[in-house]
Amino acid sequence: MDEESTPVTVKSAFSSLKAVGYPRSYIEKLLPEWWDNSLFKTSAGALQFALILKQRLGLDASFGPNGDLQIQTDPRNTRFKRRRDTKEAELVVAAGLGVAIAKLALFCTSPPYTPLTRDPKILREEILAANDKDYVDFEGILKLCWAHGIPVLFLKELPRASKRMTGMALSVAGRPAIVLGYNHAEHARQLFVLAHELGHIVHEHIGADGIIIDEDISGVRDTLVDFENQRKDVEEREADGFALSLIRSGHPNPVAAMGRLGSAAAIAAKSVVLGRELGIDPGHLILSYGKEHNDWARASQALDYSPSQASAIDVLAEHFRNGVDLNALSVENQEYLLAIQGFNE
Repeated sequence: MDEESTPVTVKSAFSSLKAVGYPRSYIEKLLPEWWDNSLFKTSAGALQFALILKQRLGLDASFGPNGDLQIQTDPRNTRFKRRRDTKEAELVVAAGLGVAIAKLALFCTSPPYTPLTRDPKILREEILAANDKDYVDFEGILKLCWAHGIPVLFLKELPRASKRMTGMALSVAGRPAIVLGYNHAEHARQLFVLAHELGHIVHEHIGADGIIIDEDISGVRDTLVDFENQRKDVEEREADGFALSLIRSGHPNPVAAMGRLGSAAAIAAKSVVLGRELGIDPGHLILSYGKEHNDWARASQALDYSPSQASAIDVLAEHFRNGVDLNALSVENQEYLLAIQGFNE
């Protein structure tokens, strides 16, 4: 491309993006307000467009000598813990977006990063000391992460055809972050996901610049692709083991004491009593019962008996706003970081 003009066309640029999973309508929602497609006519404008793609979508993009948009779709240092019926390419979009928002969030995260011990007993004590409950819950782990300079983000806005990951642990130049993609308002459903991703961090599975994408944590041991790769298998077992030990206070199978129950109300009541005795989140016990007995219908109904709480997504937004200095970012990046998480609504 010469200095003044380029053969880039609006149609060709957006066609290239659509081919790798980003429809034009989605891209246009994420572009800054000042962007005008007429800027494609100049080399400087085309380069600016490539920079926006990198910053907002985590895409390595460049324009070739003929004006074609070339996109690197193979994310580096990324490991996908996916279901057998999912292809890695279907999670690449979520991976790129997760990296993009994590980089922005890390830039403006207020608390400095202080590494965590991998001992769940010590971390549990720290959580309980800072919380008003006698068990580890979703917000307790959130507080722990932010206190140690580990931002916990939520990826809401994805292209309609993209697959949504459950959780993501990553590191940027040695600074870890967590991105949750599980779009559910109940704290109990987010609790294990967050603890699992924290497990990847404390066990140093992600290194200095690595990424782990967990598509389906609830059945990851049974559905993990390439399970012959022992590293992947060990990582998931370690993250699961850490999460369960942290949440369950070292009790290996607390659901065994519940027996088989005949109604959602009985499950809810028993979970409250047992949770108080063992120091375990009653919502976690309810979901554990559902998994143990393959009785998800009653477990879901039992959660309805739980005391009302603010949406888990609203709690994520509150801790995000308290944990970052958005003024460290440009106004347009502030708006983008809030919008893609759904925190500007």
